Parts: sequence; structure tokens; C-alpha cells
Amino acid sequence: MVSRKKSKKNKEKKYSVAKDDNNLQQSLSNTGDNADNAPAHKAAPEMRENLSSVKSMYANDRSIKYDFVGKNKYWVLFTLIIIIAGIVLFFVKGFNFGIDFLGGNLMEIEFKQSITITELRAEMENIGYGKAILQNTEKDRYIIRTTPLTEEQKDLILDTLDKNIGIERPLIQDRNVAPGFSQTITRNALIAVAISFVGILIYVWIRFTVRFALVAIVELLHDILLILSFYAIAQREFNTTSIAVMLTILGYSLSDAIVIFDRMREELRINRQDGFPVIMNYSINKILVRSITTTATTLFPVIILIILGNETLKDFAFGLLVGVTAGTYSSIFVGPPILIAWNRRFPKYKA
Repeated sequence: MVSRKKSKKNKEKKYSVAKDDNNLQQSLSNTGDNADNAPAHKAAPEMRENLSSVKSMYANDRSIKYDFVGKNKYWVLFTLIIIIAGIVLFFVKGFNFGIDFLGGNLMEIEFKQSITITELRAEMENIGYGKAILQNTEKDRYIIRTTPLTEEQKDLILDTLDKNIGIERPLIQDRNVAPGFSQTITRNALIAVAISFVGILIYVWIRFTVRFALVAIVELLHDILLILSFYAIAQREFNTTSIAVMLTILGYSLSDAIVIFDRMREELRINRQDGFPVIMNYSINKILVRSITTTATTLFPVIILIILGNETLKDFAFGLLVGVTAGTYSSIFVGPPILIAWNRRFPKYKA
């Protein structure tokens, strides 16, 4: 009798557990169906948070504020418009080449009284030739190189300098110079750029991967094209200083790209859950403040030079302004879209 009662109680207990299990499964099934059919805005906050955390490791990171990857086509289109406009204006107007590229007049003048190169620069600016190349050869003796001058223009310069400072006549040198010097500089600059590209390619290839290395080269080419485009659009004087600016910008742009690449590499090591675009967007957001701060700090003295500097310094500062901005822009808006497109075509990381 006791045995029958125990058996009956066990059956009722098993039936109750099974019933509870069925109710639980049905409840979960209904919850899933309702979650699929219900609008997203009606879902509970806790459920949305749990779902987002499943989708991405960075779902709860509130520092991710900008979707750079989602809007990458707009950034690429913007920079293409500027480069195409620069190419069109180059063929229409060409560059505003300086003395080194055009040749011109060379006068070596000995002054009757002591004068500094700053004072001589100010005198030349007052006459209207502030972009002349000045070189101190001996005490109170300077070489003045200008664009090709007519006899009237040359007399105006000499008469004004003689009146305000005093010059010895005849001049030590007074001749025309050919633009051959610029050809040597241009050739050497191209060789320097080529060597830099090879070194950068090898360095980034060893430190990261070949695709990162090639994208870094594409970013540098983008920066050079953007600088040249702005020179063509603004018609600023293009001279040997402009070439020095471009060589300087190569190093600046590379350092900014390396920072992003390094952050991406660290995230790819620890994050096996998210896709490559998500990791890239997270990496850009994390270094965004650092990049903007570094760029702003660099551009502050450059802007001061543009406002207060002489004509020569303004040309140099203009190139730096465009180059530094282009370097930061390409690291954030040009390189990442290329890497994403490459990974879609030749998958190496989770898409």
C-alpha cells in the first residue's frame, strides 16, 4: 500500500516537472516569436542590451559615436572631387611655378651700408617682389633672384634700393639664369620619394601585413595628389619649398596611419567575435581624439605663419596646412575603406 502511494507521488512529481518544462519551452518560444514580430522600439531595454552585446563586443561602449565605415563612400567621393578638380585646373592653368622652375634674373648687389636679410626682404616686398630669392654671399653683399624682368622692372628695383639703402654700381653680377637648377631638384625629389616609398613598404610589410603596407602607400599617394591639387586650385607659387613640404608630409602621414593600423592589429588579436568593419570602426573612434589633438597642435603655428609670415613663409605654411590635413584625412577616411574592400574581395579577417 505504501509502495503504491510512493509510486503515485513519483508519477505526479514527474508529470509536474514535465508540465513545467513544457510551459517553460512554450513561454520561451512565445517570447522569441513575439520578439521577432514586435517592433524594435517596443522591446525591453534589457533585451535590447543583451542582443546588442551578443552582436558586438563593443555594444556597451558609449565612446563609439561615429559610423566612419558606414559613410566611407561619401569621404572617398569628396576627396576624388578635389583631386579631379585639381587635375582639370592643372591642364587648364598649370601650376604657378616659382623662380626655380621658370628661371629669371640674377643680380648680385653690394650695399653701401649694413643691412640684414630681413630688412632687404621687407624692401623687396614694398617694391612688389617679396617672393624673390635672397642669398647673403659676403658682408653687405646679396644675390637677388627674381622671375624674368624687363629693363623697366629691373631699373625700378635698383633705383628703389639705391634710394632707400644705397648700392654700389656697377653690379657684381647681372645676368639671366635658366631653369635647369629646378630640373635637378625635381629629379632628386622624385628619387627621394621613390626611395621613401620602398622603405615605407618594407617597414609596414614587416610590422603588419602586405595589404596594410600597400594601403599605406596609397594613402601617401593620395596626400601628394591632394597637395598638388590645392596648389593648382589656389594658384599658390610652386617652388622648391613646395617639394620640401611634400617630403615632410610623407613622414607625418605615415605616423598617423601607423597609429590606426596598430590599434586595429591589437583589436584583431583579442576580438574574434566581430567582423572586420566593426573592429575598424571601433579602432578609428578610439584614436580619433588623439589624431584631432595632434593635428590641431601641429596646425596652430602653421596658421600663425600664414597670417603673420612673409611671402616665402606663407608658401611653406600653405603646403604644410594642406599636407597635415590631408595626412590625417587619408588615415581616417581613405585607408580604411580600401582595407574593407580588399578584405571583401580577398577575405583574411571575419567579414
